[in-house]
Amino acid sequence: MALILYTENELLAELGNRLREHRLRRNLLQKKLAENAGISVSALKKLENQGLGSLENFMKVVFALRLEKELQTLFVPQPLTIAQIEKLQQPSRLRARPSSRSKKQVKE
Repeated sequence: MALILYTENELLAELGNRLREHRLRRNLLQKKLAENAGISVSALKKLENQGLGSLENFMKVVFALRLEKELQTLFVPQPLTIAQIEKLQQPSRLRARPSSRSKKQVKE
């Protein structure tokens, strides 16, 4: 398994490239995809070329390209191990209660 580390900007650019690849595989012009997604052509160009744009525009393009199923596995919580479940079931530690002496008695 290869470990690939991206900076935020590199990851955004990579996502934009992937959207472009899907658009080209479907033989869609940027103008047509932008129209289908309900965004401007310049917004689509920024998204594809630089990975810049709003999350809303990104999602509009994803849905216009019918890629929403690919997002279903994004950020899926991993199953817990038995040790993790047991640790969660242990009672959490409570703070100790203050002594029965009042604050006045402590000051004196």
